[in-house]
Amino acid sequence: MNLNNDRPLKHKTVVFLIMSVICYMLLAFSIHFLSLQSPYIGAELREETGIGWIVEAVEERGKAAEWGISPGDVITAMEAVSEAKLVVDGSSIWLSKADRVIVQKQDGRQLAFSSTPDSRAIAVAAFSAALELLLLGLGGYAILSIPESRVIRQFYILNWMFALCLLTQFSAEKSLSDIIISFLSIWLPYLLLSFYLLFVFRTVHHRFKYLLRVCQGFVILFSAYLTYLIATESDVPKWTADVLNWTIIGTLLLLAGITFAYWKDFERMERNQLLNLFFALFLSLMPYAFLYAIPMLMHGQSVIPLKYSLTGLVPFSFAITRLLVARSLLDMRIYIPRLLIHSFYLGIVFMLFSLAAKGISTYEMCLLFVVFIVLSWGYRRALLRFRHRTEERTEWLERQTRLLSLRLAKKPGKRSEAASFLADSHLAEPYSSSLLEAQQSERIQLSYYLHDHLLQNMIFLSRDLEELYEAGTADKEQVALWLKCVYDSQRDIRKLCDDLYPYIIDKGDLKEALQWLLRTMREKGNIRTELVYELPDGEPANELVKINLFRAIREFVNNVYKHSGAAEMSIRIWSERQEIRCRIADDGTGFDMKSALETSPGGERRFGLLSAYSQVRHLGGVADIETSPGEGTVVSIYLPCGEEARVHG
Repeated sequence: MNLNNDRPLKHKTVVFLIMSVICYMLLAFSIHFLSLQSPYIGAELREETGIGWIVEAVEERGKAAEWGISPGDVITAMEAVSEAKLVVDGSSIWLSKADRVIVQKQDGRQLAFSSTPDSRAIAVAAFSAALELLLLGLGGYAILSIPESRVIRQFYILNWMFALCLLTQFSAEKSLSDIIISFLSIWLPYLLLSFYLLFVFRTVHHRFKYLLRVCQGFVILFSAYLTYLIATESDVPKWTADVLNWTIIGTLLLLAGITFAYWKDFERMERNQLLNLFFALFLSLMPYAFLYAIPMLMHGQSVIPLKYSLTGLVPFSFAITRLLVARSLLDMRIYIPRLLIHSFYLGIVFMLFSLAAKGISTYEMCLLFVVFIVLSWGYRRALLRFRHRTEERTEWLERQTRLLSLRLAKKPGKRSEAASFLADSHLAEPYSSSLLEAQQSERIQLSYYLHDHLLQNMIFLSRDLEELYEAGTADKEQVALWLKCVYDSQRDIRKLCDDLYPYIIDKGDLKEALQWLLRTMREKGNIRTELVYELPDGEPANELVKINLFRAIREFVNNVYKHSGAAEMSIRIWSERQEIRCRIADDGTGFDMKSALETSPGGERRFGLLSAYSQVRHLGGVADIETSPGEGTVVSIYLPCGEEARVHG
């Protein structure tokens, strides 16, 4: 289902969008302009008489770090249009502004650096602006698609703040950026928590109202404290820089705990949706958590700069936009195991190598090596276990193929390629076991159909109705979209009913059912079809025979439309020598029987043929396929009338 249609925007939504964009553009222009024209140097200095200014420390975001200035270097001269700006912070002196800096490196080299914007500075600013516009664009697209949704509005605000984070970290402007990032470090984790709970726990959101109120109260008090410090021109404590690290990590742990605690309360569709959201969030923030926040909290030095660790917010925004607007879910049970294994291993290994490169003792190096060995062993074991489970599923599909080989091998008087393939394998399974597996396959397919179509429609429709309940009003366009969702669900239910038990079977005979089948199949392709029906009226009389024979014919016809590439197809059904016979012929590409019986990625043809053979065998008959590449396909079904009479009796 896709609800991405035009919707009228309410006046307050339009005002909100326009004001937020204008506010952001003003902030972005100011910060980028100051970053290029008057960048922050960010070098802590200690004056040494007769030598100059010795560099004590370098701030990550400043130009000094970009220039490669290191602690121990000596600044011999600082030039500016007016005067180089030195800022006293307690007992420390920081070089804030300078147009030109002359540095004597520890190896004796003397280098000169200029604050004039160069191509690299412009490229960094352009890259940052592109990411910011992308985040704002994704949020704007979502809110324009579903403007009445409270979840979408929170998602837009999150994207707006994500863009601000990137803006402040990619710029070389300090004063305004420090104020913004101080407030973001408080509000961003709270909004992330609020969005997650609102999106996942819509129906039981009231359970978390006290938790959200406590977090909101803390955020407001902390914001008031920061506002007081800024208003009184007091220095913002340096510990506020660690607040973002602690709050993001704490928020992730809290979300993981809530998700685990309520996991059993979710249905399958909701669990899959929860996995999509949680792993998008986890994988996007993993570079920040493991490569910046945790190393900074433990050692005071990060593995990578903060600005690069925050770029993971962009794929998170993409994933959530697809989930909210496109309303398309990946079955995360398929992707999570391998994705999680690779991500965890590569992330930890990168951290180990980064720690080893920083110069550690021999004992610590040996400890890291032991951790690496254990981690690699666990990584290999996890991949082997995942591969074993995949092989089990593949083996199950191969057993279905061997069952089909057995049916073809039983053709009297001939030893086909399928029979040779079966004889070589010596792995034929008992029919009863294979039949149970085939039934299980049909149940799985039915479950996935309900999951991917009907249940997904109902979940998203219920969300829109919840939005209606909150808003209290709905316009005609919204109602039309909800009706479309209901109509699509009705159509899917009819299709499912036709696949399980076509109503035409009860209302007419086999001839009418086959005519209906060909009419419906013409919608799927331009194959010219012909039906020659030579059975007496009312035959076959047995309802069980009629429905199973119809299902077998339908499966072979579906195979023609899906795979043959034929221009013509004919169906003839008649009675001869106490048998009901059916011949389905097409002029398509044909196929190699042995290749068709081997494992393929999709497996559609094997399941279709297996189902058709099961229908015919259940009636005591046999089915024969004559085909080769480029020469079309002929399917012949032989159903003994005596067997039909016995079944009927």
